[in-house]
Amino acid sequence: MIGKSKVLDYENNWYDEIDGSSFYEKDLENTILMKLPTVYPDYYEIPFKLSITAGEETCIPDLVMVKNDYSEWYIIEVELARHDWNHVEKQVRVFTKGRYEKNRIAKYILQQDTEHSNRNSKSTRFDLAKLKRMVADNQPKVMIIVNESVKEWIPRIKSYNAFLSVFQIYKGLNKHEIYRVEGDVPFVSRDQSHCNFLKGSSNILIVHDSDFIHKTHEEKLEIIYLSKKTKWTVMKEDRKVKLIFNGSTHSLQLEKKYILHLSDSGEYYLEIA
Repeated sequence: MIGKSKVLDYENNWYDEIDGSSFYEKDLENTILMKLPTVYPDYYEIPFKLSITAGEETCIPDLVMVKNDYSEWYIIEVELARHDWNHVEKQVRVFTKGRYEKNRIAKYILQQDTEHSNRNSKSTRFDLAKLKRMVADNQPKVMIIVNESVKEWIPRIKSYNAFLSVFQIYKGLNKHEIYRVEGDVPFVSRDQSHCNFLKGSSNILIVHDSDFIHKTHEEKLEIIYLSKKTKWTVMKEDRKVKLIFNGSTHSLQLEKKYILHLSDSGEYYLEIA
C-alpha cells in the first residue's frame, strides 16, 4: 500500500512511502538493522533480545548501538506508528530505568556480534573489557525508532530523557528503496571540550579549551541540551572563555561537569561528562 508522501530523486524517479499498516514491525526492524551502519557510521549495530528489568516490569528491546570509541551506547526499540502509546511507554519506562549488569550485557553483545556478523570470519568488533567498562560507567541512552512521525509521542518520550527517531521507507517503480531519517539522531562530534559552572554561579559555564568556541566576544551561541536549544552569550577575556545563559531557568545541574561537543554540521551539543 502507498503511504501519505512521495520523494523525487535527482534522476526524476518517484518513490512512494510504504504505508506502515502494510508491513510488520519485524520487517522494519530488519531494514533498520541493515541500514544503521550507513545512517550512524560511528556506531556498531547488534540485534539485542535480552530481557531488561526495572522494578517488577520486564521488556525486551530490539537492537543496541555501541559507539566505536565505547563512550556511549543505545538501547533501541523499533515501533510502528499505529501502536498505542501505553504499549510504547512501558518499554521506554523499563529501558530508561532498567538494571544493566555489566558482565551479562557485555558478554551478550559480544556473542550477538559474533553470531550475526556478515563478515567472513566469526571474529568480533568488540573488546570485552571495554564493553564491561562502558556498561558499568554509562547507563544506555534509549531511542524509539518509528516508521512515521507521531507528534504526541515526542513530549512524552522526552519526559523520560529518551529519544525519538523517524525512519521512513520509500519504494520506486524501479523496485529500489530510499530512506528518510528525521528527529533525534546521534551526532558525530568533530571536537569537544570539558566545561563546568563557575563556582557560586547558576548561569555561567567555563569552557576549559579556550580555542574551542569559534564565536567572537559577546556573540550569541545556541547549544542543544537534551534535544532542546538553549541560548548563551560568549564572553572571551584573557584567553578564558565563559558562556552566560540567556534566560531565567535551565535544566542543567550545577554540581555536574559537562562536555561540550561540536558536530560535523556545526552545531554545539552539551552532555553530562
